[in-house]
Amino acid sequence: MNLPDQISGATDRPREWWSEAPQPQKFGAIGGAAVLVIAVVYGLMSLTGGDEDWDAQILYADLDYSEAAEISTRLNAVGMPFKLTDDASTIVVPDDKVREMRLMLAAEGFPRSGRMGYEIFDDTQLAMTDFLQDINKVRALQGELEETLSGIDGVNTARVHLVIPEESLFTEEQNPVTAAVNLTLGGRTALKPQQVDAIVNLVAASVEGLHNSQIVIVDQEGTMLTEEHDPLAQAANKQFRMQQKVEHVLEKKVQSLMDEVIGSGRSKVRINVVLDFSQRHTDEVLFDPPSGSQIVISEETNERQSAEQGSEENAVRNYEVNRTVRNIIGSIGEISRLNMALTVDQTKVIIGEDGRAIEQTRSADEIDNLAALAQQAIGYDELRGDAVTVFAMPFDKSQEIQARDEAIADDRKQFWTGIAINVAKVLGILAALITLRFIIQAIGRGVGVEEDIEVLGEVAGDVEEEDFERPETPHDIILSRVQQMVRERPEDAAKLIRTMLVEEGS
Repeated sequence: MNLPDQISGATDRPREWWSEAPQPQKFGAIGGAAVLVIAVVYGLMSLTGGDEDWDAQILYADLDYSEAAEISTRLNAVGMPFKLTDDASTIVVPDDKVREMRLMLAAEGFPRSGRMGYEIFDDTQLAMTDFLQDINKVRALQGELEETLSGIDGVNTARVHLVIPEESLFTEEQNPVTAAVNLTLGGRTALKPQQVDAIVNLVAASVEGLHNSQIVIVDQEGTMLTEEHDPLAQAANKQFRMQQKVEHVLEKKVQSLMDEVIGSGRSKVRINVVLDFSQRHTDEVLFDPPSGSQIVISEETNERQSAEQGSEENAVRNYEVNRTVRNIIGSIGEISRLNMALTVDQTKVIIGEDGRAIEQTRSADEIDNLAALAQQAIGYDELRGDAVTVFAMPFDKSQEIQARDEAIADDRKQFWTGIAINVAKVLGILAALITLRFIIQAIGRGVGVEEDIEVLGEVAGDVEEEDFERPETPHDIILSRVQQMVRERPEDAAKLIRTMLVEEGS
């Protein structure tokens, strides 16, 4: 059997099954094909991505875990779609449902996170004592500070504890006002020293009688954020931060220069500076007598006479002399010495004539030029005792090579994944089209056979109703049996007629 006959046989079998299948099986086949088409379409949609069918809008942010769980349970109860962020502190809902959900949850008392500020005095009782009034005042002030500090970028929540002692009649017996602040920072956020100082000044300015030295700030891990209150320790910390800042600025200058000259990742620089924080006050007076003519500013003459020696005259003259007075005040934090260590990659990559990358060892002259360039960038001063050392050594390129190989592998994977997705789309569409084609053809053939059966039934009924006066012949007997078969077993009759038609056609 040749290929066309095989194809024809393969297509004839579904047709025969459809023509012989009862009505429930046909409906089941149509339903299965519909399910197949829907599954293919859904699969294609899932391959193309896009599981977001609504625009997300923040409902509540910076929630406690317990309250976030309660709100999530309530949203599930009303059938509202929502999502939680990675830290489970923010809930988002569809954009057009934000106001509706906020009103519904507000009626149930959500959100409950946060502290009470001066709203605590809205429900003032007539019989409140002075002690309770003072306690509420402290609580209100703490709540206001917590709300203010929570609005700082990087701070999720804040707790403030104030200790305001009673006023004493004697100043020397008056206890100081103190404050303790606990900050919960978001993620890996780290407050800068300037931000910590700003928080200290903010709290001190908000509480009467509170001094900056009486404020302690810690984060959620128990790390002290405020500095030591000892003046010497504070001065040492400031000097150390200043030294680090100077080193960072100089390192950045040299590193950016090296990156532009020999490429990024081909050099590393470290600088150590010694700063002079002593303050010098020097007064200098310089005398510069003028050459040539002299200017007399004063003259005193004394004349003395005697009988033996006669007269004697003495003269004292004062001349003008140029004088320069210098008042020199040395700057604080001046660089007294600088040491720099610069390492560069021993090899460099050049492009050969054939367009391929070739690694070549750097020459000694090139290393010397890089050293001179770095010295000029940092303001090298030999009289000051500065030292600059340049090392040429091979850099570890394993991570660079691994990253490059991973990037190539990712590109290749994305390429083949895209091809596979496109092929799957095409195959799915072809399968759906072929299935629909068989269904349409089968439905068409089934309708045609049913119409033929109905016509045969009508003809047989008409023939049966006719009154023949002639005697019953064998032909009449066969015809009556055919009519009975058509009425009782229309499917078998249709199959028989189809077989006869096929035999006549062959």
